[in-house]
Amino acid sequence: MTETSCRIHRGCHEIGGNCVEIKSASGGRILIDLGLRLAGETSMPDVDGLLNTSTNLLGVFISHAHPDHYGLLDQVAQTTKVFIGETAKNIIAASDFFTPLPSLGNVETSPLVANETRQVGPFKLTPIPIDHSAFGSFCFLIEVDGKQIFYSGDIRAHGRKSHLFDNLVSAPPSNIDVLICEGTQIGRDPDFAFPDEKSVEDAFVSEFQKTKGMGLVWCSSQNVDRVISTYEAAKRTGRALILDMYTAEVLRASGSSDVPSPDAKDVHVFLPRSQKSRILREKRFDISKPYYPNRIYPEKLADTASTSVMIFRPSMLRELEKANCLLDSTCISSLWAGYLKRDPEFLRKIKSLRIAHKHIHTSGHATVRELERFIAAFPDSRIIPIHLQDRNGFVKMSDRVELKNDKEWWGI
Repeated sequence: MTETSCRIHRGCHEIGGNCVEIKSASGGRILIDLGLRLAGETSMPDVDGLLNTSTNLLGVFISHAHPDHYGLLDQVAQTTKVFIGETAKNIIAASDFFTPLPSLGNVETSPLVANETRQVGPFKLTPIPIDHSAFGSFCFLIEVDGKQIFYSGDIRAHGRKSHLFDNLVSAPPSNIDVLICEGTQIGRDPDFAFPDEKSVEDAFVSEFQKTKGMGLVWCSSQNVDRVISTYEAAKRTGRALILDMYTAEVLRASGSSDVPSPDAKDVHVFLPRSQKSRILREKRFDISKPYYPNRIYPEKLADTASTSVMIFRPSMLRELEKANCLLDSTCISSLWAGYLKRDPEFLRKIKSLRIAHKHIHTSGHATVRELERFIAAFPDSRIIPIHLQDRNGFVKMSDRVELKNDKEWWGI
């Protein structure tokens, strides 16, 4: 028998690429997340059982549907057992068809249900829902060999489900030995001119009221909170919401009754050329057929521009330009500001088209103050940071912080 131990394969020194291996005293192992590195490197962590059959790799547990947490699953052996929430699974499937984002590959998955404990060998794992920009995100409570580990996943307390964070820190699991906690925002330039999702919605309203033409909101289709904020702001200003079909499919995959419904009178579905080509090429008319009653076509966009808001991405710009629907429009970028820096040509292009631009965004990750609240909820646990760049900054948050290195085994 060996001691219960853990190692972080990736994430000790970087944002993204999360992969945590936990080994029981009897030798059984599980992985928590199996993510792509944000730098784009696609090599697999050195974990026995991912690329071959291993009797003691008991499962891979995925916290949410962002590629830096699941993105290597399409490379693993078909025999690998993968556990994931149904919402995350369905959103990944919708994204797989319409985007270059990674798929789940050929593995069979078992569903994780919020607050229901799964027993896998000596491990008990309980998924706890949390506020994050990915819909259906979980923290994980892992119990093994009389030890308790809490894995934060990605968290925040200022989205539309902030009550989940408040509930957790108000009544956290007790007797946690190790807290593995994300620290994305430590040491980064704060992107919190808008402190929460409500302030984003209010700012959208202000811009839509000033805009004579169409409102364009460039955000991630998977950021369901942001799509809801766009819809609520559109309703408050008497405008209809136009979804591209990919976004409509993500909303359907969310399984939530709180999201904009394509069946609503004030919601329309636009099929960009790239998405249309994919449907035709794959003969997936089952995807587009349910949206026919609420479809809006390019020749109608100009007529409805002044009373519409569209979920938008830069690849659609040329198509909208040809539809003559961009006069007096405003483009709101509502995502991490780094994406704007990576695409300076887009900003030059919209400026040349005389499209006004505003950046209105709140982060998908916890602020420093929110992280302090989260850590304070586990006053007796060791704290291991992950998903961060500023390790030394995290150390300043508590004298219980222990810095680890990638691939280093350590005892629980």
